[in-house]
Amino acid sequence: MTLNLSDYLIVLSSPRSIASESFRSLRTNIQAAMGDGLKSIAVVSSWGGEGKSMVCANLAAAFAQLFFEVVLVDCDLRRPTLSRLFGYDKHRGLAENLYEGGSVEDLIVQTDVRNLSFLPSGKVQGNPADILAGNRLGAALSELASKDKFVVVDTSPLSACSDALMIGTHVGGAVMVVNPERWRGDVEIRLKASLVNHNINVLGVILNGVDANEGSYGYGYGYGYGYGYGYGQGYGQGYGQKPAKKSWSIFPWSKKSK
Repeated sequence: MTLNLSDYLIVLSSPRSIASESFRSLRTNIQAAMGDGLKSIAVVSSWGGEGKSMVCANLAAAFAQLFFEVVLVDCDLRRPTLSRLFGYDKHRGLAENLYEGGSVEDLIVQTDVRNLSFLPSGKVQGNPADILAGNRLGAALSELASKDKFVVVDTSPLSACSDALMIGTHVGGAVMVVNPERWRGDVEIRLKASLVNHNINVLGVILNGVDANEGSYGYGYGYGYGYGYGYGQGYGQGYGQKPAKKSWSIFPWSKKSK
């Protein structure tokens, strides 16, 4: 059975919307890192409810529109939002591969989106952290990336568990989704520092959930992306402060200027 994703994703259902254009801009920035060999990314967030999973899925679809072969992986083994949303929460998937080994390619589901396939989370038995800590996760993600595919991985929120840190060590880079309504300041800074301390390549951050009535974005989305390692005062109005609600531009989360 082919998985129907076209109705779920704004880059497909509303390709001329400002939100879709923002995803294409985000895609362009990430492509710069692909020239250095980037073949897989994880999408992370501090909290649940920041829209990370749908950002992840739309980003994967945006890359598929470039005629890249893309695999969207639901690696949130605790609350597999994408697998449930797409109706594949009872199907075999990543968890079975991590238990049993074998080829992860055999568990991939084809979608109705050209060049885009989906790896469900699978049925988890036991503690997800123990499963992800094994050596099979790295082997599975490496297998996907070695097949000339670009791999986009959804993860559990950083504040809930360390799963995203373990996953991040097996991908080429990570982007962090931030929702202004959930912003707490110092907490996000510490969580981002945890990514860096685990040698995870943090490419930048995405602002999600801008109020459509106060910003210029319809459909309730507002995305911005800052790529690279420029210097600045951090995110929004500065470290430890809530970002300006109308602001959608994102600075790379890096060191302050000297």
